[in-house]
Amino acid sequence: MAEAGSPHPGSRGRHAWNGAGGKKLSGVQADDEEEAEIRTIADVRKPIAWVCVLAAGVLIMVLILIPPVVGVADNGDFSRVMGVSGIAPLHPNEPYAERYFAYAQADYAYGGYTQGGYVSTHILLVAISGWISRLFNASHYDIRYLGVCYLALLLTAIALIVRHSPAFAGKRATAVLASILGGVFVWIFADIGYVAYFHSFFGEPYALVGMLLAVSSALASAEKPSGGLLALFTAAALAVATAKIQNAPLGFVFGLLAWRLAALRPDDRSWRRRTLACAGILALGSAIMLVAAPNRLVHTNLYQSIFYGVLKDSPDVASDMRELGIPEKYAGLAGTNYFQKNTVIPQRDPTLRREVLEKLGHKDIALFYLKHPDRFVAKLKRAAESGSMVRPYYLGNFEKEAGKKPGTLSYRFSSWSEWKHRHWPRSLAGFALFFFAYLAIAAVWRLRTRSRGVRFALETLAVVAFAGLFSFVIPLIGDGEADLGKHLFMFNVCFDMMVVSVLFGAAYGCVRLIYTRKG
Repeated sequence: MAEAGSPHPGSRGRHAWNGAGGKKLSGVQADDEEEAEIRTIADVRKPIAWVCVLAAGVLIMVLILIPPVVGVADNGDFSRVMGVSGIAPLHPNEPYAERYFAYAQADYAYGGYTQGGYVSTHILLVAISGWISRLFNASHYDIRYLGVCYLALLLTAIALIVRHSPAFAGKRATAVLASILGGVFVWIFADIGYVAYFHSFFGEPYALVGMLLAVSSALASAEKPSGGLLALFTAAALAVATAKIQNAPLGFVFGLLAWRLAALRPDDRSWRRRTLACAGILALGSAIMLVAAPNRLVHTNLYQSIFYGVLKDSPDVASDMRELGIPEKYAGLAGTNYFQKNTVIPQRDPTLRREVLEKLGHKDIALFYLKHPDRFVAKLKRAAESGSMVRPYYLGNFEKEAGKKPGTLSYRFSSWSEWKHRHWPRSLAGFALFFFAYLAIAAVWRLRTRSRGVRFALETLAVVAFAGLFSFVIPLIGDGEADLGKHLFMFNVCFDMMVVSVLFGAAYGCVRLIYTRKG
């Protein structure tokens, strides 16, 4: 964002001072010379962006693409995506212990495009990777083609975020800041905890690259709004909202940001119409995602919300069941999850579905927590205990052929994810304090600046925080305490984006202080 901080003397005024000779220039001369200087400074960011892209590309290829291939093992969710994307297991009779949880897999068979009940635009990207794989390998599908697709999208986000980093008063300062931003961004988001997901059929990596592209294109628009960036922002934000059902509400949040894009070109009616259209697309996409969710998935999630959420660790199960209108005979299911075996009543029992799962909805769960805020706070504290885990530690990263023990994880280039997992306070108070301070600083900064671009950039960063808050709360209402470490993935993405902005903001403040002291 070239206007961020705007330390150029006489910036955008009718007159400017030539720093070398102290000569006063005419208005036109000053504007022309200043714009040329800004363009020169901004151009410094281009080669740095390319260096960051190259470094990240080489790093990630070494981490996951070059054998031994690193990915994330299937927990049973892959089948939702595989069949409809034209992919099938390479060994259909493979033992359960080898197909699930213990080992990642790189090779799959090609299959027919089955009609599934899973709704997500993620399926399209997986199918595209399958088409590419067919061009180069007709015998079987190599998941590394999907990894390369994710890598290309991640590198695009890195290029945008560094190329449009804030320009400072001189080339050296701008170069230093762009390098810091690129370095921190790569350090955090090229972490093995994130990129190992690229070799999986989970929706998490799709949401990750969508989030990074949406935010990077929005920040780039703050400097130079264009139709191309608007289209990229809309597509990326739609990918986030439609990656999985729990992300659907985020589309409404991004829709508000799309509406705010109109302020960057206030006199352009065509631009305003396009931004409103994009906001409508995001809202509509989110609504469709919520409405089109298959009953089977809705009932599974609702079971988790009730029996592995509200009733889990309840101080009075009978009272809670009466309040929710659940027959007493289901009390034995309290604390069980949908996939647990040998429950007193089978989770797929048609009577259970008719008497409970078809009568209640997630709105009833939300209303229950509104009436009992202390219970919801207790659930939030439980979520905070898993809030610093980027990766699911129970899913292995290596293929069986690598000769590793079942469930072995890769720890190469994991300094960020492991530091956060081990040292960040796993408390609701710790997260709450961080979010409050972050939003307070962003709000004060926005009130003090007059630049439309800077205001929009700060609004974008605030949207990241609000998306993180949504992603912290929604899993508890939508899926109870089931697999919190994985379901809080988007919360981790948003939190880590906030960390990047905080570290960069600190660096920016230090550089500005140095320049101020130098006069």
